[in-house]
Amino acid sequence: MVTEVRNIGDALRLAFANALITFFTFIPHLLGALVVLLIGLVVGRVVGGIVTKALRAVKFDQVAERAEVGDLLRNAGVKMDAAGVVGGLAKWFIYIIFFQVAASTLGFPQLTEILNQVLAFLPRVVVALVILLIGALVGKLLADVVRGSLATARLGNANLLASVARYGVLAFAVVAALSQLQIAPDIINVLWTALIGGFALALALAFGLGARDVVGSVATGQLIKGEIRPGMQIQVDGQGGTVEQVGAVYTTIRTPSGSFKVPNAELARTTILVADGQS
Repeated sequence: MVTEVRNIGDALRLAFANALITFFTFIPHLLGALVVLLIGLVVGRVVGGIVTKALRAVKFDQVAERAEVGDLLRNAGVKMDAAGVVGGLAKWFIYIIFFQVAASTLGFPQLTEILNQVLAFLPRVVVALVILLIGALVGKLLADVVRGSLATARLGNANLLASVARYGVLAFAVVAALSQLQIAPDIINVLWTALIGGFALALALAFGLGARDVVGSVATGQLIKGEIRPGMQIQVDGQGGTVEQVGAVYTTIRTPSGSFKVPNAELARTTILVADGQS
């Protein structure tokens, strides 16, 4: 029905009537959106709490501490532990779902579209965080293995090679996480290429520097085989014993308390006392 407007008074009455109709039509949508938001707040808190408790029950915080994620969070000023952070992400994921429903109820298509994009992005964030956590764990584990193996064998610079191994794995994890987030894919492709080349160069330099002692021990082993033979009684740095084997890298010496190995390069730098008086 079209209302004829004859004067300013009619125009004002018509505008006021339309405003009242719009207002009272919007009230049910507003109340529905408020109810949805209240339910979302409750559900989000419950889900966040359940996720946090479940992760703490499976010792997730201990895993994060081993990967030094806890130190990273504390340095960043985050007062929650790793399980609390994941629980917080789960809580906000639920919040955004209910925000999207409320925005749709209110008839805000632009806001609904933005929230849909955020919901589609959050799983990528979770996967990226998992990649970083696994990368940190693997990097630390590999560094410990490299450091322990080289330190036990007394080969090269154990800390240098361990650091190269750890940060190489972390770098790969960071680039993989950025790739999962689909942030500047062209730049990520360039980073992959640069990372692989840089890691190969760093590894070559690290092993090159660390292998000097090995090469020296191998060369020295060939030289001392004519001077030191199995069965000879020798004394090295005050510790005496019987030579069991002169290997490529080590010379094995047997003592009453057991056997020990001496790098051949160290034998060349040390005064050796032989039982028959030779030196």
